Amino acid sequence: MQQTALIYVTAANLDRYTDRCAEYCNRLGLHLTAVVVDDLDGGRWPEVAQMLMDGTVQVVVVADRDELPTERTPRVDVVAEQRRQLYTGRPVCRPRLIR
Repeated sequence: MQQTALIYVTAANLDRYTDRCAEYCNRLGLHLTAVVVDDLDGGRWPEVAQMLMDGTVQVVVVADRDELPTERTPRVDVVAEQRRQLYTGRPVCRPRLIR
């Protein structure tokens, strides 16, 4: 079954990123259902999150991580993309493994 996708782009980068994202969707065989243009400084993200949660779309395509609001939920962070920070003196977190 073909996955559905939407493009999330800020209004400032609409012309710059939309075609690149659409080409990506075509290359992966995703069915593009919408382009959400956020002109509210992240204020349209809740609409996108709702579409993901209710299954309207399965994939959100962005041209650059900087397009995403920093305080978004749901949120996924990729450690490899983060700058290394100096040790802050806080204890190391010991995560609970779920198998």
